[in-house]
Amino acid sequence: MRITYVGTCSGTEPTAGSHHCSFVIEHNGDVYWFDAGECCSYTGYLGGIDLPATKAIFISHTHMDHIGGLPNLLWTLRKLTSISKNARERLENRNINVLIPDLDVWGGILTMLAGTEGGFKIPFQLDAKCYQDGIIYEEDDVRVIVCHNRHLGESEPFRSFSFRIEAGSRVIVYSGDVKSIEDFVQLIDGCDLLLMETGHHKVEDVCAYLKDSGKRFGRLGFIHHGRAILDDQAKELRKAREILGDKVFIANDGMTEEL
Repeated sequence: MRITYVGTCSGTEPTAGSHHCSFVIEHNGDVYWFDAGECCSYTGYLGGIDLPATKAIFISHTHMDHIGGLPNLLWTLRKLTSISKNARERLENRNINVLIPDLDVWGGILTMLAGTEGGFKIPFQLDAKCYQDGIIYEEDDVRVIVCHNRHLGESEPFRSFSFRIEAGSRVIVYSGDVKSIEDFVQLIDGCDLLLMETGHHKVEDVCAYLKDSGKRFGRLGFIHHGRAILDDQAKELRKAREILGDKVFIANDGMTEEL
């Protein structure tokens, strides 16, 4: 499994070298997108992500810093089929799953795309589904389990989710945006990599909670950076490592690692 951090910033004003939240998992030749902040297709494509291998796109919630790049990602896939015979042959009659917690927002995206050149006619299918707690994807040896969090409220229908991503023998847990780490603590145990947002939380609070929780996890990566990390990443990393040691890192745009 390979993970690429396409965008690592929270919903701030445009920040040099740091785009809104998105990461990609490549596994067994397939590409899976988790959130789709602005510029995700541009950054991913130029960074070597094989866009025609896209198999599924997972959106944690529909705030702009997590979904602003989704229309352009889909448009870029269409564009590739029009300029590349190889891309067209690989995508033709394929089905791309889009897991999104609000189908009204999805309808707006399709309306916008229909207004682009060619009416967004595509040789592949987009299978969009709303989801709630539980297993939302299971195909080949990839399984995605979600639980709702309280970022967008504490009553149904829930519109914000955290993810446990199982691919082969590896497990990644992604917080999405959360009110509290307690929102998704049930997903953490036994994961190889925990990705935690800092747009709404202090790194020292997260590290202290995890140290006291007894939860087993491999590494902790901070993503969806808030102002503290954007202003002084080295300082925030030192604070985190004073509590959890070298198992902590801060993700940056374009960073890639093998799990």
